[in-house]
Amino acid sequence: MAASTKSFHVRSTSFPSNSHPSLAGVQECLNLVKAWEACPSRKAQSAAGIGRLKDLYTSISAFLQLPLTQQALCGKECMVRELMDDFLCLMDACGMVKESLQHIREQHQSLHSILRRSDSGLETAISAYQCSRKRMKKDMVKCQRLLTSVEKHVSSSKDNNDMVDHVFIEVRAVTVATISLLSSILSGSKTTQSIFSRLLSSKNRGASEIEKADVAIFRLYGRSSNRETELQLEDVIRCMIQAKVSLLNIVTEC
Repeated sequence: MAASTKSFHVRSTSFPSNSHPSLAGVQECLNLVKAWEACPSRKAQSAAGIGRLKDLYTSISAFLQLPLTQQALCGKECMVRELMDDFLCLMDACGMVKESLQHIREQHQSLHSILRRSDSGLETAISAYQCSRKRMKKDMVKCQRLLTSVEKHVSSSKDNNDMVDHVFIEVRAVTVATISLLSSILSGSKTTQSIFSRLLSSKNRGASEIEKADVAIFRLYGRSSNRETELQLEDVIRCMIQAKVSLLNIVTEC
């Protein structure tokens, strides 16, 4: 298990999975997300991790439709409202990561095109690319703050013995760990400054040198800017919204 999730380890819930298949589905999805987080190559498989997170929230939506779940949450208005607030923070964090991925991908494509064509606008394109990287790093700092606020709620609730509460503790914990990993990948990538400096200072930008710069930039940002990851994040946000609506209905109808 990844270091970022170890502090959130809680006991497995003891709902009878045979009579409550939705809970069994939640536990299975939780285990799959944790298995991905423990994988050494997880950084190169961000889309797969987000896909598993999407499956988890799909199962959570089904879990929230169970009468037993609704009964267990009814009367726990404070806990449910905290959970809704946390889902909102997680949605915002996912949105920041998705927008950053989209923006850096578009900038990478623009720079890639200019490098290939050896356009005279190279300096301007590089400047825009570097500005977008700085802005993205700031957004990832904000993202981490949102995740930290959820992390504190999880830490303060981890000793709760209620089996339903444990499900949502684990769900929030693995979500924080997964989004935090993506955020760290984006904000912690190696700098392109040396690549750009060599390219701009060169008096003769031959095809070979431009090709090397292009390949180097792709290696740094190509995988983390994968369009598939963006689409998976959109699905996760959509599932989180559905779960939040279900929680609101529970509070309203109690």
